[in-house]
Amino acid sequence: MRKVKKILLNIDFQDFKKYLFLSILIVITLIVLGSAKLTQARYENETMVRVKPTLAFFIVDVQSQTGQIKLEGMVPRSEPYLYSFTVSNFKDSLHANVDLTYTIEIITTTNMPLNFRIFKGNMQSNEIDSDTTTTNDDGVYFRHLVINDVTTMPYRNNVTETYTLWVEFPETYKVNADDYAGIIDLVDIKINAEQVV
Repeated sequence: MRKVKKILLNIDFQDFKKYLFLSILIVITLIVLGSAKLTQARYENETMVRVKPTLAFFIVDVQSQTGQIKLEGMVPRSEPYLYSFTVSNFKDSLHANVDLTYTIEIITTTNMPLNFRIFKGNMQSNEIDSDTTTTNDDGVYFRHLVINDVTTMPYRNNVTETYTLWVEFPETYKVNADDYAGIIDLVDIKINAEQVV
């Protein structure tokens, strides 16, 4: 007990208060920074899943439909740009009378060095099976992305499938980002519906 009293009497309480205050300040700062990272990660995760649909396709008969997304105002960055589209077998009072299958094709211009992925539903796996570049008669280049997966929509149920188009403008292009200022890339999404035989 005497040793403890002796140690307590030798402590400079002014220095002790300073170190205690500094330690508390460091701990609070670490807690705030740690919770900010968790909040940011949760926000990014929710953003990846909750993207408002940009296009909606309604296939109530055997047909092909094409919708277009303009990719404009894009800058190279680490986060991808996300666009959503849905495919449904009903719209208002219209409803498919037979079981339908559909496939998806995506055709893009090659104005910018972009990377593409397509996710269905919960964004677990990339759906693109082939990614080729072709030219038309005028010598204009296009990328043709194909999803080989055939989706079936039974006519007895109202079905809506949600897809997310993941577009990356790699951060490595920041060094010459001015070269792409004002350039627009066009993405045509084509839904081909067929009757189940």
